[in-house]
Amino acid sequence: MSSRKPKGRPPSKVITINEVAREAGVSTATVSRVFNQPNKVKKSTREAVLAVSERHHYVSHGLAGGLASRRSRLLGLVIPTVTNSIYASSTQAIQQAAQRAGYTVLVGISDFSEDREAELIHQLVSRRVEGLVLTGERRSQAVYEKIIRNHCPFVITWKLTRARERPSISFDNVKAARAALQHLLTLGHRRIGLICGRTDLNDRALQRRIAFEQALRYARIEPDPELMFERDFEFVEGRAAMHRMLQLNEPPTAVFCANDIQAVGAVAGCRDAGLVVPDDVSIVGFDDLPIAQYVTPKLTTVHVPAQEMGNSAAKGLIAAIKTNEPVLPLELSTDLVIRETTAPPAAPKIQKTPRIPALGPSPTRLP
Repeated sequence: MSSRKPKGRPPSKVITINEVAREAGVSTATVSRVFNQPNKVKKSTREAVLAVSERHHYVSHGLAGGLASRRSRLLGLVIPTVTNSIYASSTQAIQQAAQRAGYTVLVGISDFSEDREAELIHQLVSRRVEGLVLTGERRSQAVYEKIIRNHCPFVITWKLTRARERPSISFDNVKAARAALQHLLTLGHRRIGLICGRTDLNDRALQRRIAFEQALRYARIEPDPELMFERDFEFVEGRAAMHRMLQLNEPPTAVFCANDIQAVGAVAGCRDAGLVVPDDVSIVGFDDLPIAQYVTPKLTTVHVPAQEMGNSAAKGLIAAIKTNEPVLPLELSTDLVIRETTAPPAAPKIQKTPRIPALGPSPTRLP
């Protein structure tokens, strides 16, 4: 573990309402009306003020001027959905840790929309949250600039990052997915399918897909596009994808699902076709949701430390607020939980199992 402390956030000038007004050629009262009563400002004036604000990442703070010290005791959290219980688990841990430290958490739901997330972040910063917990790394540089310019510390969860200026408290999605693939390859599977989230909306799903393709290629197996499906994280989507794969002339003997809900759907899809899991098809999930150990058969899956991540993210963010330093990055470990949905293929080929190379030790803290 390195004892070096990261350098403090570089100072950046926050433009004032007076400067916005002067550059836009209007009064401060007009600037205030643009943000609070836009219908009372003519379009050309409103556009001029907004253009200046956007250029300088100005945020009109909705709370009283007495909060100039930023001691709002508020944290902002943006998650993509509440329909997936894995986010509920980490969110609860964040809220509990924040409450113990005297903070209240404002939660925003982005619905996997970058535009919606950008608006939520703007609203949270305007409420003078003292820090932000974000999901994943993928967002525009302009959004990051707005956060930094307004001196709002943040931490990224659910995706491990390597850039010091984008600190994360998370596990490594690639390493975790590779462990699942190694398990299937070791069992003797060579015809392996993938069901994952939409990679155009979700950088965590993208990392899990990348791990899938890398693992197969290292095993000298070319990923088959017919066996790769990007779907929403829903039961019916996993079931539908499984139906499609089983209709192929050469269906898979195993499927890696980058989400437990999709995996449970895939098990149902096999049952629909009169197949037995794992005798006919092996299935691995990802997340280790509570349902994984109660379905029949019990689901082999990757356990991710959702509660530990949420707790550590809140504590790390609050520590950064108090010290005026960036959040210290932290890598958490995952585990493959082998239950009842994986077994050797019915007719395994005699072939030496290639070993996927290790990615190196998992440091407690990144350098």
